[in-house]
Order: sequence, then C-alpha cells, then structure tokens
Amino acid sequence: MGLANAYRRMLHRYHLAMNEIFAGYGSFVAHKPWIPFIVGIMVLGGLTAGLIKRTTETDLEKLWVEHNSRVVEERLYFNQRYGGIPRKESVTITSRASPDAQIDLKRSMDALTHAVAPLYDELSMETAVGGARNKLGNVDFCERPIVPTTLKPGKNPMKDNNWGAWGLQYISTCSVFWAYTGRVSADSALPEGWGITRFPCTKLTPMDCFKEGGDFDYPEEMKLLERPVPDVGTIKNITLIDLLLGLYQMTTAPVKCVNLLRTNITSQFRQAGRPVAEVQGIVDEVVSIMKFAFTWGYRWRKPYSLMKSNKEIIDHINSAVEIGRHKNPDPGVPQVVDCILKKMPCCMTWFGAHLPIFTALGSVEYDASGKNISKVGGVRWGSNNYHHDHPLFAEYISNRLVTSVGSDEREHLVKKWEDAMIHDLDPMRRHATNTSFGDGEMYENLQLEFNMWKSTRDIIADASKSPLWQIILGAALVSAYAFLAFLNLRNPVHSHTSLALMGMAVVGFAVLAGFGLTALCGIPFSPLAGSVVPFLALGLGIDDVFVLVNVLRNFLEDPKLQALNTPGDLVPEREMRHALTLAGPSVILTTFSVLAAFFISSMNPMPVAQWFCWQMGLTATVHTLGMILIFMPIMALDARRVKARYNDPNLWLFCGIRKSKAPEAPYTKEATSEFSDPSFQDSTGSSAISRWVARYYAPLFESNLFKIIVVVLFSGLLVSMTYLGFEKVEHGLRLSDVTLTGSYQNTFARTTEDRFTSYDVWIVTRDIDYAKNQNNLVEMYRALEKTKWNPPQPGILESSPLGNLYLWNQIAYNVSWPIPANNQTYYDYIKHWSAGPLGIASLQDIYCEDSITKEQLSCMQDAHAPGYKNNPNFRIASSKTGMFALHLGAGTSSNLDMMTKTRTIVDDLNTKFGEDVAFMYGFPFLFFEQYLHSYRDLYTVVGLALVGVFVAVLVFQFSITMSLIIVTVLLMVDLEVYGFIYVIGAKLNSLSLVNLGIVIGMSSEFTYLARSFLMVDGTRNYRVRKALEWTFEPLLHGFGTQIAATIPLIFVKYHAFRVYYFAMFTIMGVLGFLNGFVLLPVILSWVGPPPLPHVVNRANHKGVAQDLGFRASPHHGGDTPMMSHNGASVPL
Repeated sequence: MGLANAYRRMLHRYHLAMNEIFAGYGSFVAHKPWIPFIVGIMVLGGLTAGLIKRTTETDLEKLWVEHNSRVVEERLYFNQRYGGIPRKESVTITSRASPDAQIDLKRSMDALTHAVAPLYDELSMETAVGGARNKLGNVDFCERPIVPTTLKPGKNPMKDNNWGAWGLQYISTCSVFWAYTGRVSADSALPEGWGITRFPCTKLTPMDCFKEGGDFDYPEEMKLLERPVPDVGTIKNITLIDLLLGLYQMTTAPVKCVNLLRTNITSQFRQAGRPVAEVQGIVDEVVSIMKFAFTWGYRWRKPYSLMKSNKEIIDHINSAVEIGRHKNPDPGVPQVVDCILKKMPCCMTWFGAHLPIFTALGSVEYDASGKNISKVGGVRWGSNNYHHDHPLFAEYISNRLVTSVGSDEREHLVKKWEDAMIHDLDPMRRHATNTSFGDGEMYENLQLEFNMWKSTRDIIADASKSPLWQIILGAALVSAYAFLAFLNLRNPVHSHTSLALMGMAVVGFAVLAGFGLTALCGIPFSPLAGSVVPFLALGLGIDDVFVLVNVLRNFLEDPKLQALNTPGDLVPEREMRHALTLAGPSVILTTFSVLAAFFISSMNPMPVAQWFCWQMGLTATVHTLGMILIFMPIMALDARRVKARYNDPNLWLFCGIRKSKAPEAPYTKEATSEFSDPSFQDSTGSSAISRWVARYYAPLFESNLFKIIVVVLFSGLLVSMTYLGFEKVEHGLRLSDVTLTGSYQNTFARTTEDRFTSYDVWIVTRDIDYAKNQNNLVEMYRALEKTKWNPPQPGILESSPLGNLYLWNQIAYNVSWPIPANNQTYYDYIKHWSAGPLGIASLQDIYCEDSITKEQLSCMQDAHAPGYKNNPNFRIASSKTGMFALHLGAGTSSNLDMMTKTRTIVDDLNTKFGEDVAFMYGFPFLFFEQYLHSYRDLYTVVGLALVGVFVAVLVFQFSITMSLIIVTVLLMVDLEVYGFIYVIGAKLNSLSLVNLGIVIGMSSEFTYLARSFLMVDGTRNYRVRKALEWTFEPLLHGFGTQIAATIPLIFVKYHAFRVYYFAMFTIMGVLGFLNGFVLLPVILSWVGPPPLPHVVNRANHKGVAQDLGFRASPHHGGDTPMMSHNGASVPL
C-alpha cells in the first residue's frame, strides 16, 4: 500500500505540474500575446530563410539504394573505379496493335535500323567547351574500343608510329599483286595512308545475327577490309581480308610479302638510326592484327532481307544459339573462325564475340523443348554509353576536346547528347508524319519505344517540382472547410473563421520554415518533398488548430465560466489557462506521437524515404513551435475580441464590426479561486455536432449489443486485412508505376518490363593479385555459367577481360592459359594486350593503377603513343565481367532469386579461396536489394513507432493501461492499412513501408479522446460519453481537413503519388477515425483505466459541479453515472 500511495502522490504531482505549465503559459499569452508572437515570427522567419540552401537530388541511385545493405560498399567500390553503371540507352520495336503479337521480323528489323542508324551516322550536336566549338556524335559517348596508335591512319610510320595500319596496307598491296600478278589494279588493296579513325560502338541488336548489322555504325575504312576481290582459282566470293590471311597461310606468299615488309621496316629503322632488333616485334604485331581483322565485320553473315519468312529468320537465330551452346570451352579457341570458314549461322558482335541475342528479343515464346524460339514479339537495340565519370571517358573526352573537362561538364555533355537522341526518336514514337512511322507510312503498324539513362532522372526532377496549383487547391479546400466549421451567423461574435484562417496561415508558414530547417540540415529535397510533404503537413497541422479553437470556443461560450470573470476585464486569462491546460497536452502528445512515428520511420534505410521522414519530422517540430509561439497568442487576441463583443472580422461586411453589448452574467467572487483547472464534468459542447453526439451517438455505447456488434465487425476487418497484407501484398515498385502515364518513359516501361526480361550484371573483382587468382576467377566464371540465368551465349569467361587476354595471347604469342603467375611476365603480356585489337575491347571493363602510389593509370599501355613512358608498377586493380541474366524482368521474386543464388555462389567461392576475390553487382542488386529484408524493415519501423507512441502517451497521460490500449488500437489500424495496400493495387516497398510507420503517428490523433476520458470522473460509460461529446467534433474536423488537404493529390501527374499518398492517406484517415471513435470507445467502456488522480480529487472536493450543488461520485465500474446532491446519490 505504501508504494501504491507513493505512486498516486507522484502521479498527482506530475499532472498538477503539467497542468500548471500549460496554465501558466495560457496566462502569459493572455496578458502579453505580442512577445511570443514576435519571437515566433522571428524564429520561423529565420528558418524559412534556410530555403536559399535548398538542394534537390534526382540521382536514382542516391535516392533508392539502401544505406545499411552490403550493396552500399559495393556501389562505392564500383563507382570509384568505373564512375557508375553505364548509361543504358534502348529502342524497341513491337506491334502497334499489341506488344505481345508476333511481328514481321524483317520489317521490324528494318524499322529498328531506320530509327537507330541516324543516331550513329547522322545525328550530332555542337558544344563549346574551353572556348572552342566542337561537333560531337554518338561515337564520342558510347562504350567502344579506343583506336591504338598503331592502327591510326598515316603515311609515315616512323613519324606516326602506326606500324599496324601501315603494315596491313603494305601487305594488302603485296597480296593483291601476288594473287593477281598485276592483272588487278592496286586500287583493290587498302589505299595508301589507310588506318582506322574509330571503331564501332559496343551495341546490341538482332541485326548483328545478319549481314545487315554492318549497315550502320561501321566505319568506311573497316568496310575496305571487306571489299570484294576477284576469285582466286577455285576460291570464290572472297574479300580483301580473306585474301590477305589466305595468302599468308600459304607456303610461298608469306615468305614474299612478310619478308618484303620486314625488309622495308628494317631499312626505315636503319635510316632513322633505330635498333633493328625491334623490327621482328613490329612484323609479329602486323601479322597478329591481320589475324584479328579476319574476324571483324559482317561479310560472312547471311542477310535477313533474302529470307522469305519469319520462320526462316527464327530458325536462323535458333541455329546460331545452338551453335553457341557447343562452343569450345577453351577461351583460346574462338568460334568465330568456324562461323566464317564454315558459313555457319552465328550471332556475334562486329569483332567476333558471341552476342547475347536473347537480350535483343522481346515477348519470346519457346517450343516444347524450351530451347528453340517459336515466337518473337519485339526487337531491341541497346547501347551502353560511358558513365560520365568513367576514367576512360574522362581521358577520351579531354583528349577529344583538347582541354580538361570536369565531372559536371562531362555530365552536362552526356545529358545534352541524350536530349538530342530523345528529340530525334520521339516523333517516331508518336507516329508523326514524315517519320516512316506515321499513319499511312511504311512502319505505321509498328510501335517504337525508347528510353535513355537520363529519362529516369528527368522523371525525378519533374516529380520534385512542387505542384503549385494543387497546393493552392489544397489550401483553399482546407480554408473553406475551416471557415464553414467555425462560422456562426447567429452569433457572429462567437464565429471564429478569422482565427481558423490565421491558423491555416501559421501552418503554411510552419511548412515553409520546416522546409528551410530541412535545407539548413543539409537534407536534399526529393520528389516526395515537393509533391507530398506540403499536403501531408497541411493535413496534420490543421488538426491542432481545430482542437485548440474548438476548446477555446467552448470555454468562451460556457456561461458558468463566464460568470466567474470580473466585469469589464477583457484579458482572457481564465479561458486561455483552461483551453491550454485541457488541449495543450493533447496537442503536444499528438505532436510527439507524430514525431516519434516520423523519426522512427526514418530508420528505413532507403534515402528517399528517410529524407521524407526527416523532412516531415522537422516540419512537424517547427509546426509545434508555430502553434505555441504564434497561434496561441493569436488565440488570446481572438478571445479578447469575443470578450469585447466584436464580431468575427470576416463577417464585418455582413454583420457589422461590433455587436451591441449584452447583459453580463453575474460575477461570483467566491468561485474565482475554486475554478483552478478545466473540467467538462458536467459541461456540454456548444456546437450542434457536439449536441448531436451527446444526444444520439454517445448513448450507443451504453448498449452492450452495440458494443458486441462493433467488436465483431472490427475483428472481421482486422482478420481479413491481416490475411490480405501478409498473403497477397506483393513486394516491389515498377518503373511503370512511377512514370507519367503517356510519357515515353511510361510507355517504354509498360512495353519492356515483362517482355524484355534480361539485365546485364557484373562479377566485379576486388583488389587482388590477378596473376595468382587466374584459376580462381575461371572457376567462379564457370560456376556462374551453370546457373539458369546465364544465357547459352556469350559465356562469362569468353566475355571477360581475362578470357579476352587468353585469346590474345593464344593467337599473338601461342601462349596457353593460365599465363605464368610471375607478376612481371604477366603484366608484360597485359600491356601488349591492352593496346592490341582485342585488349581495346575490354578497356572499359578494367581499372588500372600504380601499385605503389595507388594513382589511377590509363589501362591502354600504348607503347606507340607519343610521350609513352613505361611504368613498372602498372597493375590491374579491378575488373568487371558481364553476365546477361535471363528471365528477370521487373518481377521482384525473379530478381531476388537471381541475386541471392549468384551471391551465394560467389561468396562460397570467396570462402573457399580464402580471399575476397569478387562480388556480384548491377542494376538488380542496387534497386531490388531492399526487398530482401522488407519484412524486417516493416517490423522494425512499425514496432519502434509503436514504442515511440507508447512512451509519448505514457509521458503525457502517465497511464500504462491507456498507453497499452492506444498502442493496441494503433497496431490494429496498421494491420488494416496493410491489407488495404492490396485492395488499392499498391505493393510493399519503401513508400508504403514508410506510410505504415506514419499511420502510427497520424492515427494517434485519437489520443485526445483518451486524455479526455482520463479527465472525467464517473463510470466508464459516462466518461466515454463526455469524452466523445468534447472530442468528436474537433477530430472529425481534423479528419475532414486531412481529406481536404490530400484531395488535390488526385490531380498530381504521377500515378504512384495518387496510389501511395492520396489513396493510402485517405485509407489511413478513415481507418484511424473509425478505430478511434467507434472501436476505442468500446474498449474504454470495458477496460478503460480510472481517471487521473487530480481529477478524482477535484471532483470530490471543489469541481465545477460544486457550483451547481452537484458532486461527481468516485470512480466505479457501474454502467449508470451517479452524482450526489446534498449528500444523496441520484442517477443521471
């Protein structure tokens, strides 16, 4: 008993102290409202000035990659070496009638060529960097091999160091003369000064399976190698490069031409005084280049234009894929040679590597075997353009523009180029006239869609713009609602529309100040900041205005309270003391509950969601300051107006400025000291809604039948929504969900997400000793090649820099793999390979540095380049190898399955090797990582939000029982909202997950009802009735304004915002209101805790009821409230 009494005394003192704090502030603002008002204006005004530091983030990776996942470190590692994921560009052709229909492949590939060929061969843009104007094209931005010095044009190899090109031209002239003994003009050979100015871009098209793949983006100087030459004996239909290699492999020709080449170079060296020992290396280099040049080009591929049907084209592709399945596993034996010599159907790049053909085909169906394609519904062109921070691109573009180009300028250039491509492609997508896709034109029945890497950032940038007219509409709707809610035409003195509208202004001011504080804290603005925060902050903020104004209005209209005022005293001290004592803790409690929900929800590791929660939390904090420092003083001023009998200023035009003075209520001096704290023990709300609640709604909670019906209905709702939430709600967020309906981004996403289902991912090596880890890497590549996601072609080892190196050394030096592990020998081979015709195709996939200083080095060790200096500390510090993962699409489960299993393979092998050799990385790993632990994040966010609200309620109510009841109801609301995610067609992702945390704070508005319940003495049923009578109206209005504030979100352009914010916020409001004002009263009427100690003490000794001769009875559990009158208990 001693401890219990001590607890009651402590609880009593605590509540008295809290009441005194709010009552004291009420007295202060009643007497000196301008002091806190001016301070508040200065504080919020200063915070608003922080908007000058506002920054907006549109980088998808920075917005959508979780902070606490393993991919964060992997992304940092990758970006430091490769700048970032390559900028992916894509164009698709499908049927205009249906993207799933079988297309005419011949016409579709013609249409694709028509669309993308100009991007390479015609489109250009002018730019001025460093003061000079330059014309740039796609070849300046796409990933492609860099031409080494040895292959560049020039007539003087001693000066130009282009021995490879010069030597190949020399051998071509010799070979033509030798083969035709002077009967064929030397013009059939490569022209004098021949060389390569650029290589084709690395791209993906189905046309590469056919001869038409060379119809665009294939330089004229390379086409010269495929120039037809006369038949040689029985050898017919040959080209120049066929002739060169064919004669070289004969017994006598090489002696003649190669010896002549050697003699010529030796003579030049002697004349220049250079050591002739270098000559043989140059001759070997020329011969190697000739061998590799034989594998280039499209001359040996069949043209699809001569094929008669779709079936013939599909059979050709199926045959090519089947041939690719049976390639030699030895990376030193390229299949392209067999494809050329045996005229086999093969799908390969221009340089003879296997093409990931399945990535270029959409809406694919297979025959019963599951291997052969039976239907193709779309074709695609894909290209990887350099990330603007890729070291190779930074080096190239600075050399190209002859000036140092910084990161921001490079990013501007790549975006400007993508804008040029968008401008070129969009008319075809829209079927504009004179595009060949217009109505009545060649490709009218085909649909072109496209996407650029900047397209997603454009969406984010557009979504980040605040929808001004929707915000104005929201403010207008809330203002209109507030105006009508507090309009009193019968007694304009007690109309409070001006006060409500001032509250709106304070809320708006607080939103701006909250944004300023957000900017000062360095939190970037995201699409949610501009498009969602204003509406949500407005809806939440106006709730407090309604509570405060409603309570003040009731006290200003309470005749018993007014009877206690000194005649002629216009200072509303008593009204403000009571209004803030009663409503203040509830306002602060709901604010702390909202803050707890937002700040705890900010534990979500997704930056876009985290920043949103911080912005809302800071805005709610500033809002509270605005309420205390600005709005409460305005309340005091409005109360002075009422006491002075001035009409509501908004009604002056209709009702006049001042109402004639009414007779004052009798002043009771004795009662002045008795009314020490607020009570509505025997008071009735002054509005029609409050009277309706008291007369019709609150009495329902006297009926046990009604309560049972409520419990049954809400139990059914809870069970059904919990089932839908945990069994039916899918995880994920598609690009088509967040793009603007009708935009090119949206139509592309809708076309490709489930039809073109292949992504390229990478196996990225760590900082390892490559020479010693060759076998480990091969084992890792082989293991991944056995997974179901790896396509029949290309093989991972084949397309890796390591496999490329093995092939080079096999052909150039007849060195088999693995290369000797001695680092010096290994890197000697690497340097020669990096500037050779194979190594240059892998430069974008390796990162090189000085092994001592760790300084980044150019991976092209071009010994022929002017000013080249050999660095003995040169090493490869990282490499990335592509795997074109099949059957992924936009589905979350398929991507997660691929991620977890490929990671497991790589991680297990790392463990086996005893070294962190490599990791998996790519688009799916960045953006699907979050769904690996969606439930963990959900339980953490919701659980901690509930804990936060529990603590907030406990601090301000100091009732463990009430805290548990509130948290239980909030959890039920959350589970119901979770189920409705399925009903509205949303998914579980960072947006909805944050909302499930926010709902805890938003629905905690009904803690005002809980506090009111604790502030009344009597039976539980009686206390529920009085609490409903006082709180139903302001919180009904709060719910109404929340809906009014979010209605404009219906008109926001982006479907995702309408679903995840308007729909979810509306559902959250409806369910929160229903649970708070239907279910919670039932629970309180059965198991509600006793009233606060000081309420019982007041009711037993000197409450308001005493002025009428009535005293509230002590708390008891009966159904009928009992009051005593002159010592006799009577039923109410």
